Amino acid sequence: MLKHLMIEEMVALVSPWVENAQRKRLFLSIPEIAGLHPKVVAAHESVLAVRPSKAGLSAAMSALNDELGRVDERHDHLARAVCWGIDAHRAHCLGADPPDRERAATCDQVQPKLFPSGLNIIKASPTAEAGNTARVARLLDEEPSIGELLKGIPAPGKTTLLHTTQRWIKTGKELEAIEHRRDELAAKEKTAPVTKATVAAARSQWFRVVSAVLSNLELSDAPAEAIETIRGPVLKASERAGKRYGGAPAAEGPSVTEPGQPVVGEEEVEAAGAADGELVS
Repeated sequence: MLKHLMIEEMVALVSPWVENAQRKRLFLSIPEIAGLHPKVVAAHESVLAVRPSKAGLSAAMSALNDELGRVDERHDHLARAVCWGIDAHRAHCLGADPPDRERAATCDQVQPKLFPSGLNIIKASPTAEAGNTARVARLLDEEPSIGELLKGIPAPGKTTLLHTTQRWIKTGKELEAIEHRRDELAAKEKTAPVTKATVAAARSQWFRVVSAVLSNLELSDAPAEAIETIRGPVLKASERAGKRYGGAPAAEGPSVTEPGQPVVGEEEVEAAGAADGELVS
C-alpha cells in the first residue's frame, strides 16, 4: 500500500518522473497525467525536504554546491585567459619587427594591476574571487586606458580580451549571488527542523498526487508499455511495502484514496513516524 512506503522510497519512485529527461518526456506524452506534472514536482520537492540527510546536506544545498563548482571553474578559466592573454600579447609586441616596446611596457603596467598576486586568486575562496572581480570592475572604470589595451587584444569569436574580462567580472557576481543563496538556505534549514507535522504533510501531498496519477493512468489510452513504465515501479514498491508492514495481499494492489476521504489519518502519521523515525522529533 502507498501509505507504507518510506520517505526514501517515495523520493526514489517519483525522482525519474522529475529528474530523468527521457522518463519526464514519457510522462508528459500521456495526456491523462501530463497536467499533473507540476504537482508531481511539488510533491517530490516536499518529500526531498523531509528525507533523512545521510550526507549531512540537503538536496537543495547539494545543488547549490554543484552550481557553485561550475561557476567557480568558469571563473578560473576566464582569469587564466585574461592573464595569459596579456602575456601573449606582450610577447607578440616584443616579437614584432621592429619590436613594439611601448605597448609591451603597457602590458607590464596593466598586468600587476589586474593580477596583484598573479593567478593565486583562482586558489582563493569564492567570496574572495567575487571581491577581486568587483575590484577589477572598479579598476576599469577608474583607469579607462586599461580597457583600451584589453579592447585591442583579439580573443576567440571575433571578440577582444575586454569582453573576456567582462565575462570574468560577471562570474564573480554569480559567485557572490550563489554564496548569498547558500547562506540563506543554511539559515533556513538550521531554523526549520523537520518535525512529525512536516513529514506527515509531505507524505500526504505525495499520496494524493501519486494516487491521482495512478487513477488517471487507468483511464488512459496510451500504449500499455508507456503506462507500465510510469506506474510499474510504484505498484511493485507498493506491493513490497504492504507485505513488509503486514498490509493487504499483493493482489489488492496499491491503496488509492476514495474521493472526499483524507489521505493520511492519525494511524498513518504514526506509521510515518515509525518508518522514518530519524526524521520525527
